[in-house]
Amino acid sequence: MNLGNFLLTDASSPLSVVAGTLDGSGRAWRAFAEEKSAALEGVFDATEKVRGNAEEPRGFLFCEGPGSILGIRIAAAAIRARLALDAAKGVPARPVLAFRSLHLAAHLLLRAFPQEKDFTVAAESRMNALNLLRVRGGVPEDDFEEAKTSETEKFSAGKFFVLPHRRALPAALAANAAPCSVGALLREDPAVFADVPALLRDVGNAPDAVNAAEADAYARWTPERHRAA
Repeated sequence: MNLGNFLLTDASSPLSVVAGTLDGSGRAWRAFAEEKSAALEGVFDATEKVRGNAEEPRGFLFCEGPGSILGIRIAAAAIRARLALDAAKGVPARPVLAFRSLHLAAHLLLRAFPQEKDFTVAAESRMNALNLLRVRGGVPEDDFEEAKTSETEKFSAGKFFVLPHRRALPAALAANAAPCSVGALLREDPAVFADVPALLRDVGNAPDAVNAAEADAYARWTPERHRAA
């Protein structure tokens, strides 16, 4: 698929929001922005900066995580709202293609540092845990997994790259961790999506967080929980 004039939104980081508009070729940025602010403001500020007075995007590139549930769902809600407006106006549905944060980071690192063939990419998950994706022989594994920061053996093979995070890593991990800024790498390599189409999957009109099931596992308030016996 030609990704020309697609709008990208990545709000999976707890520290910043990345947005970009691809040019007609789908291989270069027409505009790119990274907002280091809270997700609610950052999603809209970043997308407005890259859109400007440009034509309406032909479609959307959306990061479904893993990462900040709040940021991802705000970005997803913004896309769903635009699709709902399209439907109300009788405008044909625009494609929404989702990608995963760790897989994008892995491919950006492979392209930026082709000599690196075996490494692990990690991002914050929850207290004392990280989501991690292994790359072996230059090929990222199909899926990521959650690992406790105490399970140091899971981070010991090859280099260890960490996406921006809020919580400090344990000293044993921090000593070997290299920071990985997806925003900085993506700014320099917009063609990654065109060159690695397996990064993208069509999610129709229902973009959401890939780790939503984990978030849904937390206990919620219900009347029954507080009703007198």
